[in-house]
Amino acid sequence: MAVHNLEVSTEKLLGIVLQMPQKEFDHFLKDAQRLKTREVELIRKIKTFDFTPEKEKLYRKLLKKFRAENISPEEHKILNQLNEELEGYGVERLRCLIEISKIRKQSLDEIMLELNIKPKNYG
Repeated sequence: MAVHNLEVSTEKLLGIVLQMPQKEFDHFLKDAQRLKTREVELIRKIKTFDFTPEKEKLYRKLLKKFRAENISPEEHKILNQLNEELEGYGVERLRCLIEISKIRKQSLDEIMLELNIKPKNYG
C-alpha cells in the first residue's frame, strides 16, 4: 500500500487499514508505533539541548561584558566555551528536526511551526 503526500481522512484511512491482510496490518502497526515512538523521543531530546538557567545567566553576563569590551581573558575563554556548547546544541537540535521532517515528510519550517520551536535569543 503506497500513500504518498495525500490528504486522507481518518475515516478513509481506517477503511484502508481494515481491508489489509492480517500480516500487512501487523507490519503497518509495528512501523507506525516505531515511527511515532522515535518522533516522541526526538521531540523530548530537542527540549534538552539548551543551557541551564545558571549557564544562560552566565552567558548573558559574559556576552554583555564582551560587547562592552570589558571582559577579562579568562572570562573570554569561558564565553568561547559556552559559545561552542551553544553551537553544539544547535547542531543536535537541527539533526533531530531533520529526522522528524523525514519521518513526517514535511519541511523543516512546517515542523518548527507545528512544534512551536523558535530560535532562542541569548543576546
